Amino acid sequence: MNNIIKESEKVIVHCIKEKILLFRYYKSPFNGKTPKQLFVSKIDDRRNSFGLTDRLKGIVSLYAFSKIKNVSYKCSFTHPFELSSFLEPNAYNWLPERDEISTSRKNVRVIILQGEDEKRLIHLPAQKQLHAYINRDYLPAFNKIYGTDFKWGELFNELFKPTLKLETQINYYLNQIGSDFIGCVFRFQSLLGDFEEYNFSTLETAERETLIANCVSCLVELKKEKNMPLLVTSDSSTFISEVSKIDGIITMAGRVVHMDCVDTESDEVYMKSFVDFLMLSKATKIYSIGTSQMYPTEFPLYAAKVNNIPFERILI
Repeated sequence: MNNIIKESEKVIVHCIKEKILLFRYYKSPFNGKTPKQLFVSKIDDRRNSFGLTDRLKGIVSLYAFSKIKNVSYKCSFTHPFELSSFLEPNAYNWLPERDEISTSRKNVRVIILQGEDEKRLIHLPAQKQLHAYINRDYLPAFNKIYGTDFKWGELFNELFKPTLKLETQINYYLNQIGSDFIGCVFRFQSLLGDFEEYNFSTLETAERETLIANCVSCLVELKKEKNMPLLVTSDSSTFISEVSKIDGIITMAGRVVHMDCVDTESDEVYMKSFVDFLMLSKATKIYSIGTSQMYPTEFPLYAAKVNNIPFERILI
């Protein structure tokens, strides 16, 4: 019962926020012509969209829903960077054309889905344009309700391929490794004090050293067991600096930032998350490794889905 009440409260709050977005950012008059019906993924500076994984989950979910409803789909990802700087259309053109996205509140419905079930989306009345802030993966629900067989990686690859600049970096690291490899991901958030994310706490120095030592020890044992190179990614520069000293451990240059918490960096900084994500997708297997203190990130899980490779969590 409490969960139902909390869900209802969340829906009410989001309905209010949707109205605020509509009246704050959309013009009241009809803009002269009936706009094309569209489902539009919105990632902008009007509200938080969480991290890269959540943003991609929402994009793929709305693209799948557009297929179900036979409605054209577009993605307007403009903050804190233009998505087209890193990913470009592959088999489907998701880039909006000029003036294609309506700015009139008369013919736009704004929806926010950040944790609620899919009912608010599937029961919406027909709209000229649906502008959606979604950060969850609704494919399992769609497959159950509509009898579809959507696979996240297949839809991701229909939508996206790396830009030349991103692909050049990926090929550089693949050539450096020169063989099959295993991906290992460590998500510390603010625990080691070198990654800004909301208000998460930082450990004392001695606790940081112990945590790093435990994670390094796990990597060393995994390398012995698998006998192949380990590509290690992390949100902590401190940890990456430490493990880069180990023979057989591959790391990649660059600094990671959380896109909801740091929105003033250059494209080169934001590029790192895309390099990490797509490099992991080319591993033979991906491990998410951590302790009970650490966040069970879905970043490596969805990187594994891109090319349908095995994924496993290791709790130290």
